[in-house]
Amino acid sequence: MLKFSVVGVLGICLLAGVSMRGATQDDDARIALFERYAESLRRATRVPGVSGVVIRDGRTVWLKGLGFQDIESRVAATPDTLYDIASLTKTFTSTLLLQCVERRTLSLDEPMSRYTTAIPEANATVRHVLTHTSQGSPGAVYRYDGNRFAALTAVVAACHGKSFRLALADMLDRSAMVSSVPGHDLEQPTSAFASLFDESTLGRYAAAVRRLATPYQTRGKSVVRADFPPRDINASAGLLSSVIDLARYDAAVDANLFISADAQALAWTNARSSSTSLELPHGLGWFSQRIHGVRVVWHYGQWSQYSALYIKVPEQQLTLILLGNSGGLGEAFPLADGDVMVSPFARVFLGLFI
Repeated sequence: MLKFSVVGVLGICLLAGVSMRGATQDDDARIALFERYAESLRRATRVPGVSGVVIRDGRTVWLKGLGFQDIESRVAATPDTLYDIASLTKTFTSTLLLQCVERRTLSLDEPMSRYTTAIPEANATVRHVLTHTSQGSPGAVYRYDGNRFAALTAVVAACHGKSFRLALADMLDRSAMVSSVPGHDLEQPTSAFASLFDESTLGRYAAAVRRLATPYQTRGKSVVRADFPPRDINASAGLLSSVIDLARYDAAVDANLFISADAQALAWTNARSSSTSLELPHGLGWFSQRIHGVRVVWHYGQWSQYSALYIKVPEQQLTLILLGNSGGLGEAFPLADGDVMVSPFARVFLGLFI
């Protein structure tokens, strides 16, 4: 397992000739410094290609591809490169469910048993699954579990009156995420899936998938080409997207295009343990914590072949999105525990900007 201390992260960049002192003068200097950090960390974590965007006050201040989306063909990663964003899909699920709450077609306190048999605890609710507190005595203990979160696929379908895939596709269209694909399996869809979309939409999806970064895995000291992760989609994972499209999503979130400001604030509010009343790391489909007194909301995506990091600082109108074509953005760091600062990418970004 790779280990990074704050000193170690700083050392990587100082060896590259970067000074912290001059970098705090303005955003341009901070961005230049962040890019050097990001490239040094990309190499250290052995991610072949990373695409990233930084947004401040609604303006894109950094948009970049680092390394390669395909090592063998020497195809550079770009902001338009597509990646499997893994669990960043969960933030979309959160929005889809809160849309239903606002339309009064769903209560978060309804039992999951009304929708699926996938959650065995009889008194587990939609809220418990959204907050990763459905195991054991529901509501008492936080335990991140993507497989359980996938059970919300049936809830979205029921409250929207259409499949999860179609409900998500509507979100993508509404926010002009024209290069995103609701499931890798739409590259060559079955007749049943093909019947859900018109010919032009299917053509757009197929064209987008051609920009999908090649997946890699780390094995010992080597980085090797890997098989794709599961190609289907559910409430937990499976959306393909680029940082350009996710910047559009971020703008839509900030503009409350999908749900009201109150509903979004609820999504970013930490759950509390029903047994201890202690604050837990997760809200409704998002992680939330205070760093230096500032609220930071975030999520990560983790396959061994792809990884992602999405960090928002709402009160400073600041966002970072990173996508990579190996597990290196997160696999060495216990992000599921709920502290984004275990990630050296997050520490560098938040250290420079907040």
